[in-house]
Amino acid sequence: MRLLKNKLLIIFLVISLFLTGCWDNININRRAFVISMGIDKFVFDEEKDDPKLNNDLSRYRIAFSIPNLPKFVGQQGVSDEPKYTRVSVGTTITNAYKSLESRINKSIYFGHTKSLLFGEELLKDKVLLKQTMDVLQRNSDFGKSIPVVAVEGSVVDALEVLPDTQPMVGIYIMELFENNKERRSFIEEKELGNLLQDFEENKTGLIPRLIVGEKDLKLEGAAIIKDYELQGWLDEKYLKGILWLLKKSYRLEISVPYHDYYIAYDVSDSETKIEFSGDSQDLSCKISIETEGSIDEYILDEEMFQAEEIRNLEKAVEKEIEKEVLDSIEILQKKYKTDVIEIGKRLERQKPEIWKEIKDNWDEVFENMDFTVDVKVYARRVGQIK
Repeated sequence: MRLLKNKLLIIFLVISLFLTGCWDNININRRAFVISMGIDKFVFDEEKDDPKLNNDLSRYRIAFSIPNLPKFVGQQGVSDEPKYTRVSVGTTITNAYKSLESRINKSIYFGHTKSLLFGEELLKDKVLLKQTMDVLQRNSDFGKSIPVVAVEGSVVDALEVLPDTQPMVGIYIMELFENNKERRSFIEEKELGNLLQDFEENKTGLIPRLIVGEKDLKLEGAAIIKDYELQGWLDEKYLKGILWLLKKSYRLEISVPYHDYYIAYDVSDSETKIEFSGDSQDLSCKISIETEGSIDEYILDEEMFQAEEIRNLEKAVEKEIEKEVLDSIEILQKKYKTDVIEIGKRLERQKPEIWKEIKDNWDEVFENMDFTVDVKVYARRVGQIK
């Protein structure tokens, strides 16, 4: 069913493109519709790159994934593949895609772009990443609702993958985010506009990480950015704890150790409150999480339906959530020293007088702040697994 849906989406896109006519007086056949674009810092490769590119003017390596539209309507295309990837090197982003236009005799069009990939080397370069975000902010060609992912490796390799279920990487990534929503995953989509806002307001951000395989791509963890520079890669187990703090309402399923087996707790509703106490010299933060849900998997036992046993199950879930949150806070404080959980933003809103005193030294304050976590879990329903 999903494969059929994917094919219909591609066919609809192709038909709409050929029936729409033209934009800006440019014929439809002269358009190169970029479904996905990967931006990275240019790092000279002696084996693959033209020696002429080894100079200070080569700053960006940008890859464009373009559908082979004639292929979908039974005509002769540039190849037998459903898409083709073109790479361009330039001093600026605009220079790179204008240079590509001169080589493929088509005009680059971003109106149907479904994903934007940032390469690892770009994320490590503070100056280049800041310039990139400035270009994406100002250039109206790039829609602010485009999902952004961080690639641990080469954006070119990512865009050249041909997934079995969906060859168009841009659409494939979009559907990965949709699937994660459906299965209540803790990996959230990050749109370009939201990322720009994060950098502007907090100078920090989380970008979902894209793992490149031979025949598929996987969303796993996130890149953690501070002051326009990659601080490191956050594993899924820490990302889950962070999202308890970032989301007002959180729905997911978690596995919890209980005696000699695991139980599955399905969250149907949750609320997180963050409060501060003390002064600028001795500031502490209390995190209160209240959640409702159901116990969906367990070893069937006659005591399971007793009130005392249900409360024991609730306590086990509370302990697990508390550990997740505290572990995530600790790695942000001690390893990355980065407030991506917006504690400073909340402090400014709740206690503006204290914030004025410590805002210039916030990194150090955050690193040493004491956190306590109080979790209340209510199992409203208990399922049956025999």
